[in-house]
Amino acid sequence: MFDHLQKRTTAKNSDKVLTRLIIILQKLSNSEYPTRKNLMEEFNVGAKTIQRDINERLCYFPIEENTLKQLHFIEGFSLNKASLKNDEMLFVYLALSQIKDINKNFDKITHSIFAKLLTPTYSTAYHIQPYAFEDIEFDSKLLNDIERAIEYKNTISLILPNREFFMEPYKVVSFDGIWYLFGKDLDDEKIKTVFIHKIQRMNIEKKKFQLHKPIESILDNVHSAWFDDGNSMEVVIKVYPNAAFNFQLKKILPSQKILQNNEDGSLLVSFEVTTEEDIDNTIKAWIPDVELISPKKYRTKFTTELKKYLQMYEV
Repeated sequence: MFDHLQKRTTAKNSDKVLTRLIIILQKLSNSEYPTRKNLMEEFNVGAKTIQRDINERLCYFPIEENTLKQLHFIEGFSLNKASLKNDEMLFVYLALSQIKDINKNFDKITHSIFAKLLTPTYSTAYHIQPYAFEDIEFDSKLLNDIERAIEYKNTISLILPNREFFMEPYKVVSFDGIWYLFGKDLDDEKIKTVFIHKIQRMNIEKKKFQLHKPIESILDNVHSAWFDDGNSMEVVIKVYPNAAFNFQLKKILPSQKILQNNEDGSLLVSFEVTTEEDIDNTIKAWIPDVELISPKKYRTKFTTELKKYLQMYEV
């Protein structure tokens, strides 16, 4: 009896997964540009589930994420050119589910079949270099424990190579392809990031915590793993005409604001950052087409660094 109920539950869950995947594909096909956060809220699932949907279950489709964290198909791809249409996917899946009891390796076989059937048959003039992510085992005990602690708002104890401390876990996040645990360090009461791969041991504590504001409102202004809780500064730069189009086309950082369009084609742009590393990453990536206007303190430091760098070549 238990086995029968378990099989029915598994089939029901599988149907939910397929329905979710088809809806995601429809959103991408309709150019709705959903974010992972949008999908988590719509389907009432965790970040790891959406991560698995995009990176594993839909890995046969050319899905990209832009600077605004929006998901979309690469230029030139259309579902109309795929091997199966949405209703055909559903039909094939339901047909396969009727014979799942014949072979205990049904899930593996189904995955293999879908890997062949869903592979898009299209040609495009564009080559998009896929973004490299640090290899991480999403089904590991560590990640499952972290997800459970986040879901039930339990504090955790962490052991790293150089320290041991307690933390309120908020999110598993990725910056530049590296995975981190984002949460509050209870030693100094500051929100920070911890390398997932450096966690040697983690224990879920009985103590609960409360979020006083949505963590997404904090993450919206987090540009890098160097996020410094409690510190915020406005950076103003002048973008010269050669690079102005890039800043108008997309936001280089989520907090970007165009303050002024000058007659010569240059722009005055501002950002809200929490660390000097965020300034470094932005300014140095666009040299010589940007000029740091403020803060003046960092402008002086920046010019000093550039002079030292140039001296290396003068020698």
